[in-house]
This record gives sequence, structure tokens and C-alpha cells, in this order.
Amino acid sequence: MRLLLVHPSALMYSEIFLRLEPLGLERVAGAARDAGHEVRVVDRQVLSERVLRDEVRAFRPEALGISLNYLANIPEAIELAVKVKREVPDCFVFFGGHSVSFVAEDVLEQAAGAVDAVVRARASRRSRRCWRRCATAGSTASPASSPPPDAVPRR
Repeated sequence: MRLLLVHPSALMYSEIFLRLEPLGLERVAGAARDAGHEVRVVDRQVLSERVLRDEVRAFRPEALGISLNYLANIPEAIELAVKVKREVPDCFVFFGGHSVSFVAEDVLEQAAGAVDAVVRARASRRSRRCWRRCATAGSTASPASSPPPDAVPRR
């Protein structure tokens, strides 16, 4: 499966002094690679939206994971999910990260179908089952009927 993982851009006014290594996302990428998937990571703290758009068009991900460790990044993540679904309609889109875990149902409602699931558990730890399920969710099954383990599916 082609998996694209994205870390959102820096929080407003913090781009000068606060850049955080996306360690959680890198762990998820490593676990997915170990499970045999083709993975690419785009860190929007240092790469432009154009780079991300070009990556989506060239890579055509089957699944997109967006790391959300700050609630302030949720609007950007939903906007990105909408754009990716427009470009790659069958892409399985999921959010993860500690902050979004607390507001999963609200975020799914706000996303209005652009986000298929919010992963609440440590995705790197449970990744083999998660990636297997994500791989089938985007193509042969509806995301709501087969969400990744430890996830809140959209209804």
C-alpha cells in the first residue's frame, strides 16, 4: 500500500522558534515500512503546500495519515483531507495524535466525510493490523465497515 504521512505546518507565530521533530509520525512510517508498505512523509513545518500537492499527485496514496498533536492544526488537517479526497477519491484518510484522540467524534463530524477514521491508539505499536485494514478500506470495503483497530470510524 502507498501510505503518505503528513505533519501539519507550524502553529501560528511559532514558525520562527518552535519546530518539532515529528517523531511519532516517523515511528508510524517505520512500522508501516517494516510491514511492507511504501511510505512517504511530508513535514509541512519545512515543506510548502505545493510540495505536498505535487507529492499527492505523483504518489497517488492509497492511505493518508495526518498527525495532530495540537488542536490548532485541526482546521488545516481537515482542509488537507478534503483536497486529497478530491484528488484521490479512494484514499483512506485518517488522523492520529494525542490531541485529536480526545475530540475524535467532533472532528469526524466537522470533516463531513473527508476523514475516514481517527486512530486513538499508538499506531506504530498496532501498525500491522492497522495498515492491513487501511489497505482494504480504501478499495474493497467501506471505511466505516472496517476501520483500523483502536480507531473511531466516521458514521
